[in-house]
Amino acid sequence: MRLLSRQLETDDSGFTLVELLVSMVVMFVLLGVTFSAVTTSNSAVVTTAQQQGLNEEARQAINRMARDIRQASAVVTAVNPDGPVFSTTGLVAIRLNADFDGDGCIGGMSATVSPCLPYNAGNPEDITYCFEPASRQLYVIDNQAPGAVPVTATTTSCSGGQPLLAGNVQGFKIEYRSNQYRYDLNPSDGVTTWRELDEADPPVGNQNGKLDIELANVDSVVLTLTMSIGGKSQVYRTQVDLRNQSQ
Repeated sequence: MRLLSRQLETDDSGFTLVELLVSMVVMFVLLGVTFSAVTTSNSAVVTTAQQQGLNEEARQAINRMARDIRQASAVVTAVNPDGPVFSTTGLVAIRLNADFDGDGCIGGMSATVSPCLPYNAGNPEDITYCFEPASRQLYVIDNQAPGAVPVTATTTSCSGGQPLLAGNVQGFKIEYRSNQYRYDLNPSDGVTTWRELDEADPPVGNQNGKLDIELANVDSVVLTLTMSIGGKSQVYRTQVDLRNQSQ
Protein backbone atom coordinates (compact mmCIF):
# COMPACT_ATOMS: atom_id res chain seq x y z
CA MET A 1 0.00 0.00 0.00
CA ARG A 2 2.84 2.38 0.81
CA LEU A 3 4.49 1.60 -2.50
CA LEU A 4 1.26 2.20 -4.43
CA SER A 5 0.63 5.45 -2.57
CA ARG A 6 4.15 6.66 -3.36
CA GLN A 7 3.68 5.83 -7.04
CA LEU A 8 0.39 7.73 -7.15
CA GLU A 9 1.98 10.76 -5.55
CA THR A 10 4.79 10.93 -8.15
CA ASP A 11 2.69 10.16 -11.27
CA ASP A 12 2.37 13.29 -13.58
CA SER A 13 -0.65 13.03 -15.87
CA GLY A 14 -0.61 16.70 -17.25
CA PHE A 15 1.70 19.12 -19.14
CA THR A 16 4.26 21.35 -17.60
CA LEU A 17 4.22 25.12 -18.19
CA VAL A 18 7.27 24.86 -20.45
CA GLU A 19 5.56 22.22 -22.61
CA LEU A 20 2.46 24.42 -22.93
CA LEU A 21 4.56 27.40 -23.97
CA VAL A 22 6.45 25.36 -26.57
CA SER A 23 3.18 24.02 -27.95
CA MET A 24 1.74 27.53 -28.23
CA VAL A 25 4.84 28.81 -30.02
CA VAL A 26 4.69 25.94 -32.51
CA MET A 27 0.98 26.55 -33.08
CA PHE A 28 1.52 30.27 -33.73
CA VAL A 29 4.36 29.50 -36.15
CA LEU A 30 2.15 27.07 -38.06
CA LEU A 31 -0.69 29.60 -38.14
CA GLY A 32 1.69 32.27 -39.40
CA VAL A 33 3.02 30.03 -42.16
CA THR A 34 -0.51 29.05 -43.18
CA PHE A 35 -1.72 32.67 -43.20
CA SER A 36 1.29 33.76 -45.23
CA ALA A 37 0.68 30.99 -47.78
CA VAL A 38 -2.99 31.89 -48.09
CA THR A 39 -2.20 35.60 -48.46
CA THR A 40 0.46 34.94 -51.10
CA SER A 41 -1.87 32.64 -53.01
CA ASN A 42 -4.69 35.17 -52.89
CA SER A 43 -2.36 37.95 -54.04
CA ALA A 44 -1.18 35.80 -56.95
CA VAL A 45 -4.79 35.10 -57.96
CA VAL A 46 -5.66 38.82 -57.85
CA THR A 47 -2.53 39.76 -59.82
CA THR A 48 -3.25 37.11 -62.44
CA ALA A 49 -6.85 38.28 -62.78
CA GLN A 50 -5.71 41.90 -63.14
CA GLN A 51 -3.13 40.93 -65.75
CA GLN A 52 -5.67 38.93 -67.72
CA GLY A 53 -8.10 41.84 -67.63
CA LEU A 54 -5.35 44.20 -68.74
CA ASN A 55 -4.34 41.90 -71.60
CA GLU A 56 -7.92 41.61 -72.81
CA GLU A 57 -8.51 45.34 -72.60
CA ALA A 58 -5.28 46.15 -74.44
CA ARG A 59 -5.99 43.50 -77.08
CA GLN A 60 -9.40 44.98 -77.83
CA ALA A 61 -7.96 48.50 -78.07
CA ILE A 62 -5.09 47.43 -80.34
CA ASN A 63 -7.45 45.43 -82.54
CA ARG A 64 -9.86 48.33 -82.94
CA MET A 65 -7.11 50.82 -83.81
CA ALA A 66 -5.51 48.31 -86.19
CA ARG A 67 -8.85 47.66 -87.93
CA ASP A 68 -9.49 51.35 -88.56
CA ILE A 69 -5.93 52.18 -89.59
CA ARG A 70 -5.79 49.16 -91.89
CA GLN A 71 -8.86 50.43 -93.76
CA ALA A 72 -7.82 54.09 -93.76
CA SER A 73 -7.88 55.87 -97.09
CA ALA A 74 -5.74 58.66 -95.65
CA VAL A 75 -3.84 59.62 -92.52
CA VAL A 76 -4.77 63.28 -92.12
CA THR A 77 -2.78 64.39 -89.08
CA ALA A 78 0.00 62.98 -86.91
CA VAL A 79 0.71 64.56 -83.55
CA ASN A 80 4.00 63.83 -81.74
CA PRO A 81 5.22 61.07 -84.10
CA ASP A 82 8.25 58.89 -83.44
CA GLY A 83 11.69 60.37 -83.89
CA PRO A 84 14.36 62.36 -82.05
CA VAL A 85 11.87 64.97 -80.82
CA PHE A 86 9.24 62.45 -79.67
CA SER A 87 8.00 63.41 -76.20
CA THR A 88 6.87 60.73 -73.75
CA THR A 89 4.98 63.41 -71.82
CA GLY A 90 3.31 64.96 -74.85
CA LEU A 91 -0.06 64.21 -76.42
CA VAL A 92 0.04 61.54 -79.15
CA ALA A 93 -2.66 61.41 -81.82
CA ILE A 94 -3.42 60.07 -85.29
CA ARG A 95 -6.37 61.32 -87.34
CA LEU A 96 -7.54 59.20 -90.25
CA ASN A 97 -10.31 58.83 -92.80
CA ALA A 98 -11.77 55.42 -93.62
CA ASP A 99 -14.63 54.70 -96.04
CA PHE A 100 -16.19 51.90 -94.00
CA ASP A 101 -19.51 51.86 -95.89
CA GLY A 102 -17.82 51.89 -99.31
CA ASP A 103 -19.84 54.77 -100.75
CA GLY A 104 -16.79 56.76 -101.81
CA CYS A 105 -17.54 59.42 -99.21
CA ILE A 106 -16.23 60.17 -95.73
CA GLY A 107 -18.92 60.62 -93.12
CA GLY A 108 -21.66 61.37 -95.64
CA MET A 109 -19.70 64.17 -97.33
CA SER A 110 -17.74 64.34 -100.57
CA ALA A 111 -16.81 67.04 -103.04
CA THR A 112 -16.89 64.64 -106.00
CA VAL A 113 -19.32 61.81 -105.15
CA SER A 114 -23.11 62.03 -104.99
CA PRO A 115 -25.21 60.77 -103.41
CA CYS A 116 -23.41 59.77 -100.19
CA LEU A 117 -24.74 57.53 -97.47
CA PRO A 118 -25.59 59.61 -94.40
CA TYR A 119 -23.17 60.09 -91.53
CA ASN A 120 -23.36 57.23 -89.01
CA ALA A 121 -22.33 58.05 -85.45
CA GLY A 122 -22.16 54.33 -84.69
CA ASN A 123 -19.44 53.83 -87.28
CA PRO A 124 -17.68 57.16 -87.86
CA GLU A 125 -15.32 57.52 -90.82
CA ASP A 126 -13.35 60.59 -89.71
CA ILE A 127 -11.76 59.58 -86.42
CA THR A 128 -8.82 60.31 -84.16
CA TYR A 129 -7.05 58.10 -81.67
CA CYS A 130 -5.57 60.33 -79.02
CA PHE A 131 -3.44 59.61 -75.94
CA GLU A 132 -3.41 62.15 -73.13
CA PRO A 133 -0.52 61.48 -70.66
CA ALA A 134 -2.00 63.68 -67.94
CA SER A 135 -5.10 61.49 -67.66
CA ARG A 136 -3.29 58.23 -68.58
CA GLN A 137 -6.12 57.63 -71.00
CA LEU A 138 -6.47 56.68 -74.66
CA TYR A 139 -9.45 58.28 -76.42
CA VAL A 140 -11.28 57.84 -79.71
CA ILE A 141 -12.76 60.99 -81.24
CA ASP A 142 -15.54 61.11 -83.82
CA ASN A 143 -14.51 64.30 -85.62
CA GLN A 144 -18.04 64.85 -86.99
CA ALA A 145 -19.75 64.55 -83.63
CA PRO A 146 -21.22 67.75 -82.14
CA GLY A 147 -18.56 69.66 -80.21
CA ALA A 148 -15.63 67.59 -81.51
CA VAL A 149 -12.48 69.52 -82.38
CA PRO A 150 -10.22 67.70 -84.88
CA VAL A 151 -6.60 67.52 -83.76
CA THR A 152 -3.90 69.66 -85.30
CA ALA A 153 -0.12 69.50 -85.04
CA THR A 154 -0.30 71.79 -82.00
CA THR A 155 -3.22 70.10 -80.22
CA THR A 156 -2.69 69.66 -76.46
CA SER A 157 -5.87 67.84 -75.38
CA CYS A 158 -8.17 65.08 -76.62
CA SER A 159 -11.23 67.33 -76.61
CA GLY A 160 -14.52 65.56 -77.32
CA GLY A 161 -12.99 62.10 -77.04
CA GLN A 162 -14.52 58.98 -75.55
CA PRO A 163 -12.31 56.68 -73.44
CA LEU A 164 -11.18 53.67 -75.43
CA LEU A 165 -9.74 51.95 -72.34
CA ALA A 166 -10.58 51.92 -68.66
CA GLY A 167 -7.29 53.66 -67.93
CA ASN A 168 -3.90 52.33 -66.84
CA VAL A 169 -2.25 53.63 -70.04
CA GLN A 170 1.36 54.45 -69.24
CA GLY A 171 2.46 55.33 -72.75
CA PHE A 172 1.50 55.35 -76.41
CA LYS A 173 3.76 55.76 -79.43
CA ILE A 174 3.18 55.63 -83.19
CA GLU A 175 5.94 54.99 -85.71
CA TYR A 176 5.27 56.01 -89.30
CA ARG A 177 6.87 54.05 -92.16
CA SER A 178 6.80 53.78 -95.93
CA ASN A 179 7.45 51.17 -98.59
CA GLN A 180 9.11 53.81 -100.78
CA TYR A 181 12.46 52.11 -100.33
CA ARG A 182 14.29 54.34 -102.80
CA TYR A 183 14.21 57.00 -100.08
CA ASP A 184 15.69 54.68 -97.44
CA LEU A 185 18.92 56.33 -96.29
CA ASN A 186 19.92 53.27 -94.29
CA PRO A 187 19.18 50.25 -96.53
CA SER A 188 20.61 47.83 -93.98
CA ASP A 189 17.60 48.26 -91.68
CA GLY A 190 15.02 47.63 -94.43
CA VAL A 191 12.79 50.43 -93.12
CA THR A 192 11.93 53.78 -94.69
CA THR A 193 10.92 56.16 -91.92
CA TRP A 194 8.96 59.36 -92.34
CA ARG A 195 12.13 61.25 -91.42
CA GLU A 196 13.88 59.73 -94.43
CA LEU A 197 10.93 60.75 -96.60
CA ASP A 198 11.28 64.26 -95.20
CA GLU A 199 14.85 64.42 -96.55
CA ALA A 200 13.56 63.98 -100.11
CA ASP A 201 12.53 66.82 -102.42
CA PRO A 202 8.87 67.82 -102.86
CA PRO A 203 6.32 66.42 -103.33
CA VAL A 204 7.66 63.54 -101.20
CA GLY A 205 9.39 65.60 -98.51
CA ASN A 206 10.11 69.18 -97.59
CA GLN A 207 13.09 68.97 -95.20
CA ASN A 208 11.28 70.74 -92.36
CA GLY A 209 11.66 68.02 -89.72
CA LYS A 210 7.89 67.65 -89.40
CA LEU A 211 5.53 64.89 -90.48
CA ASP A 212 3.16 66.69 -92.85
CA ILE A 213 3.31 66.14 -96.62
CA GLU A 214 5.16 62.88 -95.98
CA LEU A 215 1.88 61.37 -94.76
CA ALA A 216 0.89 60.81 -98.39
CA ASN A 217 3.61 58.17 -98.64
CA VAL A 218 3.21 56.62 -95.20
CA ASP A 219 1.65 53.21 -95.71
CA SER A 220 2.28 51.45 -92.41
CA VAL A 221 2.39 52.35 -88.74
CA VAL A 222 3.71 50.61 -85.66
CA LEU A 223 1.58 50.99 -82.53
CA THR A 224 3.24 50.63 -79.14
CA LEU A 225 0.89 50.66 -76.16
CA THR A 226 2.26 50.46 -72.62
CA MET A 227 -0.18 49.48 -69.88
CA SER A 228 0.49 49.49 -66.15
CA ILE A 229 -1.33 47.94 -63.21
CA GLY A 230 -0.28 46.87 -59.74
CA GLY A 231 3.19 48.32 -60.25
CA LYS A 232 3.84 46.15 -63.30
CA SER A 233 4.02 47.29 -66.91
CA GLN A 234 3.20 45.40 -70.09
CA VAL A 235 4.06 46.52 -73.63
CA TYR A 236 1.83 45.69 -76.61
CA ARG A 237 3.22 46.32 -80.09
CA THR A 238 1.87 45.68 -83.58
CA GLN A 239 2.50 46.85 -87.14
CA VAL A 240 -0.44 47.81 -89.33
CA ASP A 241 -0.38 48.27 -93.11
CA LEU A 242 -2.76 50.75 -94.72
CA ARG A 243 -4.49 48.70 -97.40
CA ASN A 244 -6.81 51.32 -98.84
CA GLN A 245 -4.64 54.40 -98.80
CA SER A 246 -5.35 56.84 -101.62
CA GLN A 247 -2.30 57.74 -103.68
